[in-house]
Amino acid sequence: MKTTEKMALRCRDARACRPSVIACLGDSVTHGCFELVDLPDGRFDTTYRPHEGYAARLQRRLNTLFPAAAPCVMDAGISGDSAAGGLRRLERDVLSLNPDLVIVNFGLNDAVSCEDVKAGLAAYAADMAAIFDRVLETGAECMLLTPNYMCTYVPAFVTRGDLRAIAAQCARRQNEGSLTRFVDAARAAARARGVPVADAYARWQALERCGVDTTSLLANGINHPTSEMHDVFVNAILGQLFE
Repeated sequence: MKTTEKMALRCRDARACRPSVIACLGDSVTHGCFELVDLPDGRFDTTYRPHEGYAARLQRRLNTLFPAAAPCVMDAGISGDSAAGGLRRLERDVLSLNPDLVIVNFGLNDAVSCEDVKAGLAAYAADMAAIFDRVLETGAECMLLTPNYMCTYVPAFVTRGDLRAIAAQCARRQNEGSLTRFVDAARAAARARGVPVADAYARWQALERCGVDTTSLLANGINHPTSEMHDVFVNAILGQLFE
């Protein structure tokens, strides 16, 4: 990719070009959200550890690979966001920074929050396509990062009634194949535009086929991967950067 070539060029000659800017546009996983915690007023929130998320891990890996290039990986994730929300804030949060590469990761909230899966799937596909098109129109490169699995059952440590209901809904959408359909739609929209796919979801599928309890790899037992599992995203992204 041109972004990789630019980092290599700047490693050879720091005056040759500006540092590469890579923006990660996504939801709570991109934001660096992990466990869920109870709040004093009865609501709940998530723990935020962006330094353990894939954007920060990608930054550290690129610093190791291109130590003189000083690339900048920006986290533009927002907890609870969807492809529609990402499209609405694309200009403000991402394109205003004139990025070299935009990595797009949505699907979890899109697949769970819709009441009508068919209608939700069509809206999601259209929103993802619009994000890709708008990024490419600016001359920046774009990459689809597919999401992780959601839970396949409700873990025992999820005890709050409202959270157990959320987990049950996520498990239904995961087990019935709804999330897979959303991921397939994003893949199709990306490939139709020549957008490379960093396919983390395929790696989670492989883990499931090999008998791994994928739910045990979720920090909140619902949809946030453990910090170690964020390396799956980083490896998928690097695989495309060095394709």
